[in-house]
Amino acid sequence: MTQNTQAGYDSSLVLVSYILAIFTLLIGPLIIWALKKDDDPATAEALRTVANFGISYTIYALIAWATTVVLIGFVLGPIVQVATIVFIIIGIIKTANGEAYKPPFTLDIIK
Repeated sequence: MTQNTQAGYDSSLVLVSYILAIFTLLIGPLIIWALKKDDDPATAEALRTVANFGISYTIYALIAWATTVVLIGFVLGPIVQVATIVFIIIGIIKTANGEAYKPPFTLDIIK
């Protein structure tokens, strides 16, 4: 595994977590965080951020699509989906470059 000296965490695990987020958003990053949270504090923190991102944006998507009843969800739903993909891609790029990244509007649900 690649140990990242700039950010102080294992960037390969965080990169895999972001890539899994493209397909699973919530489950993949959450499983990786749960399995690796006790190994290295810096890596656990970065993985926790990705897991919190998945939880936060799952909640935002559910709320956005629930508002389709009042028609605003037809606008909010696609915006949340596009923002999710964009922030995942930014996370992949920043992690590959050795930078820590916390996507905007990510709630700290897992502490």
